[in-house]
Amino acid sequence: MQITRQRFIDINKYVFGGAALLYVNALFDARFIQAALLCIAAVGTYNLLRQKRVKALIRYAPIAAIVFGLTFVINVRYLQPGLIVVCGTALFSLLHIQYFSARPRIAAAVWGVPFAVTLLTYSRPLCATTPTSEWPYILLTLTLCLIPACVFASGTSSEPVPKKPRLKVVKTRIMVQTCVFMLWAWVTAIAFIKGSQVQLLFWGLFNVFTVALFPFFFGRVLCGWLCPNATMQDALLKNLHYTRPIQRIPQAIDEQTHASAMYISGHIDQNAPYMPATLLMAWFPMFFLETIYDLTGKMWYPVAFMYGLMLLSLLLPWRKLCAQFCWLSSYRGLAGHNSLWRLRFNRSKCRQCKRCAAEEACPYYIDIRNQDNEMPVTCCVCFSCMEACPFGDVITFRRAPEERQRVKAF
Repeated sequence: MQITRQRFIDINKYVFGGAALLYVNALFDARFIQAALLCIAAVGTYNLLRQKRVKALIRYAPIAAIVFGLTFVINVRYLQPGLIVVCGTALFSLLHIQYFSARPRIAAAVWGVPFAVTLLTYSRPLCATTPTSEWPYILLTLTLCLIPACVFASGTSSEPVPKKPRLKVVKTRIMVQTCVFMLWAWVTAIAFIKGSQVQLLFWGLFNVFTVALFPFFFGRVLCGWLCPNATMQDALLKNLHYTRPIQRIPQAIDEQTHASAMYISGHIDQNAPYMPATLLMAWFPMFFLETIYDLTGKMWYPVAFMYGLMLLSLLLPWRKLCAQFCWLSSYRGLAGHNSLWRLRFNRSKCRQCKRCAAEEACPYYIDIRNQDNEMPVTCCVCFSCMEACPFGDVITFRRAPEERQRVKAF
C-alpha cells in the first residue's frame, strides 16, 4: 500500500476518533455523547450538502447511525489505560506528519508503544463497576493499535524525505505536548470514573505554573507547549478539511493580532500589551466560573473549561479561537508582556521573501516581517516559525550581533 500524506492523516485521525469515542463513552452519560454526536453529524451534513456530495452523505449515514446506536448499548464506566496512550500516539504522529509519512516504518514502531502499554496494564483498568466481560474492551484497544502499525509496517511511502531536519526544540515541544495531553486525559478520567478530586491538584499546579511562573520567563508558553486544546488543534483540527461554520471573524477583531493595531493612536501605543480586547473580555465570565468550581469542586467546570474550548474550536479556522477568544490564555498573556526570553526577529538578516513560510506556520497569525526586534506577547514560543524559515539566521533565540548594533543605533 502506498502511504501518501493524506492517507497517513486519515488513518491516524480515524484511529484517534475511535479511541476518543470510547474514552468519552467511559466518562460521560450516554445523553451527553448522543448530543455531541448529533452536533458533529449536523456540521458534517452541512458541509457535504454545501459541497453537493450527496453520494458521500448516503455512504456515511449508515456508519453514523451504527455509531449512534452503539451509545444505547455500550455505556459502561470502564477505561483501559492503553486507550489514552492510543489518543496520545495518534496526536504525536499527526504532529510529525511531514516526517513520519515519509518514513512509515518509524511510524509503525511508534504505534508499538500503546500496544505494549495495553498489554502491561490490561489488568488495571479504570472502572466504577467491573463489566461482565473485559475482553471486548481490551481487544478493541489492541485493534486500534494494530491497524496503523500493520498498515505502516507493510506500506511504502510516496512522500519525499524532508531535506531540513526537525529542530530538537520542536521535537521536545511535541513530546511535552503529548505527555501533558495524556496526563490531562488520565486525571479527568480518574475524576469522572472514580469520583476522585485529583483534578483539583492538577488544575492547582497547572494554574500556579502557567500564571505565576512561566509567563514571566517564557511568555505565552502555555499555548504552545502545555494546553490540551492547542495540541488537539495543531494535530487534529488543522488537518480536518471542512468548511467551518464561522469562516471569518470581523476585521476589527482580526486586525488586533497584527502590529498595525499598535499604531492606531500614534507612538504612544507602541508599548501597548498587544493583546486582542476580545481575548481579555473572554476571561471575566470564566473567572467567576472558576471561583465557583474552587468553592464547590463540581465536575461540570472542567467540562465547560476544556471540552468547551475543543468544541468551539470546531467552529472557527485553525487557532482563531486561541488568538481571539480563549479564556485560558488571556491574563496569562498579559503576565508575559515583559517576559525574560523571547524569539528574536533579526530584521537585518531577513531576505523579504514574497511568500513568508514563517508567517504561514505561526499559529497566532503574527505578521513577523513587521516586527522590529522581537516577537510580541502573543507569541507562544512554539518555534514553528524558526523551523519553517529556510534561513537559519532570521529567527533565533538570541539576537544576532548585526541586529544588536542596528537596535543600538535605532
